[in-house]
Amino acid sequence: MKKSKVLMIGAAVAAIAVFTTTAFATTSKTAGYDAFKEVLKANYMSGQTIESATVGGNYTITLDGETVLTADGAMKVRDAGDSHNMSSDFGFTLKGVERSGSLYSSGDDSIYLVDRTHDLHYQVVNLEDDHAGRHHEWMGKEGFQERTMNKAEEVLLDFLVGGLKDNFSVSEHAGGSKTITIDVKKNDIPLPLRLLIDVASAERKHSKYERTHSPKASAEWERMKQLPFFQGLEEIDLEDQLPKLTKDVAIEQVKLQLTVDANNKIQVVQGMFEVRGKDEAGVAHRVHMEGKGEFSDINATTPDVYDPAGKSIEIIDATTFVDRG
Repeated sequence: MKKSKVLMIGAAVAAIAVFTTTAFATTSKTAGYDAFKEVLKANYMSGQTIESATVGGNYTITLDGETVLTADGAMKVRDAGDSHNMSSDFGFTLKGVERSGSLYSSGDDSIYLVDRTHDLHYQVVNLEDDHAGRHHEWMGKEGFQERTMNKAEEVLLDFLVGGLKDNFSVSEHAGGSKTITIDVKKNDIPLPLRLLIDVASAERKHSKYERTHSPKASAEWERMKQLPFFQGLEEIDLEDQLPKLTKDVAIEQVKLQLTVDANNKIQVVQGMFEVRGKDEAGVAHRVHMEGKGEFSDINATTPDVYDPAGKSIEIIDATTFVDRG
């Protein structure tokens, strides 16, 4: 029977490892840092077989005290043997425009989309099998090296950043679970992370240029934009809503919290990032981002199944959206 791992759990653990290696590693042997390394050892490239899970989370972006985006959702995934099922409920508010929806997939060549805001139902058909195949192969056993962090990697982790030992803390909870907090304020931000801000700014400028000079969308994509779900959103570009900070850019705070069970398996990931700076016109801005992800019902999740009975369903043919550029 084919075994696979849940995409979002693997992605979250990988992101934590990369983020921390870049910014937060320390040679100190404080209780907080030691606890953090034990979590990485337990989860990094873990060989645990995960066939199903429930993933929930929320995310917020605030600009100068005004909320630009809030989003939340929950996804149930099961990928075991020949069974590849998923269901998801989500909602978001972008610049005052609220939307909510649901997504269902039962492993065949179609998925169901529900626009809960307008009570409209869609079936997307003729999804490419090769896309589905790549998805399952990526999630499969061959996509992961089933091993824990080795000694050389641990030494490298200890060596890379050093000097932030007091920024790690750990709180013990009943039942053996604990919360590890990494809290780095403005004056503690290491140079490598500050340099990443400049890189990200340059990448953003490049990607914006590519979008500006990219070919116009096909008629089929223009038709998609006319669906009620996208009305009011088509002219809102989230990236354009955030100012391009070019002067006096400084990270004010970075905070990461991991809550793990008694076996050091991650249950909750929570993060916060705040940056200040001035745009090209010299106007000062503060951008605040925070999010939270929760993982539960590992190997005990059954996705919901869409029931089309009595519903008016519009068909969307995925083949009409291929090679649109």
